[in-house]
Amino acid sequence: MTERSCSNPEEHCDLHACQLQYKERNPEIDEIFKDPQFVCTNCGAKTKEAANLCQPKPL
Repeated sequence: MTERSCSNPEEHCDLHACQLQYKERNPEIDEIFKDPQFVCTNCGAKTKEAANLCQPKPL
């Protein structure tokens, strides 16, 4: 496991930010990152919903 690896890979959904960063962007993915309310304490990604992060923390 690398320094920035997800600590909960078994709980990943298809819309986790750590996986989305490697996918081609589209309107559905862009919406997840729009108006962020949470930040991942593992990878630093910021999303609208906590469910899209491995270790969410409110901004």
